[in-house]
Amino acid sequence: MVTERSIVEAAARLRRHGEPYLVATVVSTSGTAYRRPGARMVLTRFRWVAGTVTGGVLEGELSNTGWQKTKDAPLLVRYDAADGVGAEDDDIRSAFGLGCDGSVEVLVERAGMPGRIDALEVAARCYRAQKRAAVVTVYRSNVAGVRVGSRMAALAGGELELEADPIEPVLRGSIEADLRIVLESGVSATRTYQTPDGSTDVLIEAVVPPVRLFVFGTGHDAVPLAQLAHQIGWEVVICTTGTTEIKYSTRERFVNAVEMLTGTPAEIAARIDETERAVAVVMSHDVAREREHLGMLLVTRARHIAVLGPKQRALEMLTALERPDDARIHGIDQGETPQELALTAIAQAQATIALPRMREQTTPHVERPTASRPAEMFAAIAAI
Repeated sequence: MVTERSIVEAAARLRRHGEPYLVATVVSTSGTAYRRPGARMVLTRFRWVAGTVTGGVLEGELSNTGWQKTKDAPLLVRYDAADGVGAEDDDIRSAFGLGCDGSVEVLVERAGMPGRIDALEVAARCYRAQKRAAVVTVYRSNVAGVRVGSRMAALAGGELELEADPIEPVLRGSIEADLRIVLESGVSATRTYQTPDGSTDVLIEAVVPPVRLFVFGTGHDAVPLAQLAHQIGWEVVICTTGTTEIKYSTRERFVNAVEMLTGTPAEIAARIDETERAVAVVMSHDVAREREHLGMLLVTRARHIAVLGPKQRALEMLTALERPDDARIHGIDQGETPQELALTAIAQAQATIALPRMREQTTPHVERPTASRPAEMFAAIAAI
């Protein structure tokens, strides 16, 4: 899953300023509950900072009492409609989206403790390196020597990271095997490990960098696209080929872009291939230049490639490039204003990114959206 960029950035600011903070993490859900494992909130001892685990209802309570209650150890809080805990409180039920059989467990802990792994610091490194990571968090254990809040972590291609008081070796080996599976699949999981000494429950969280949108076009109609992508937590890169300098007026239009990328098509293609989840939109309003951009993008790892205008126009470019049809190619023609076209482009790309996860989580009796039907758009907007 992707931890919200605002949460990762807020925690990084607190670390830079040396200010202690709390992290509340949804570690387990069952039944009907809309908050998924990995949802987080950051608080200091005095105030809420970023994120939410409940939709806003319990944040004040955690902020007021969480620091004191986590003085000696992390605190595991459970809200279970089936057992009557929270069942009579409509605010709690609505906050977690609990149905009559829903339950949620939230781990509240102090971050930045010496010798401990901070999951949000791992996420920050994951984002900077554009690499996946996986973080293990023990949230319940009756095994002596296995502490609630213990962690292990790894970035793709990296070594296993352990805390100063690591999980005991036998259990650690079993957990690491599952961590590597999560790291490869990018899908979080909860696991229970049984040993002769007892049981241990862990959240193995896949940390995936945010989507990075490469925009080929610097006109005013690209501004709403860049703004909307930034608002939903994506990183925006504005790309221009055949130039070594970006105009000041262009930089002013795209103040939220993480990078203004110039260079040859090969150089830009290499940067795209370094990105974990790259999507691209071509909207330079020049057929020859768009064809050049499209030809370059086809040989990259970009997951989604969209061209302004009907899809048939993009297919004609593919024919001119003597390339076979590519399922990653989309046209952007649903909308009349730049804002509406931006929404179409973002929804299409989000559908591409989210569809595998949606298929995995959809129950068999629910009809799944496909890329050829308007349901894709509505599902993508809901996912945003």
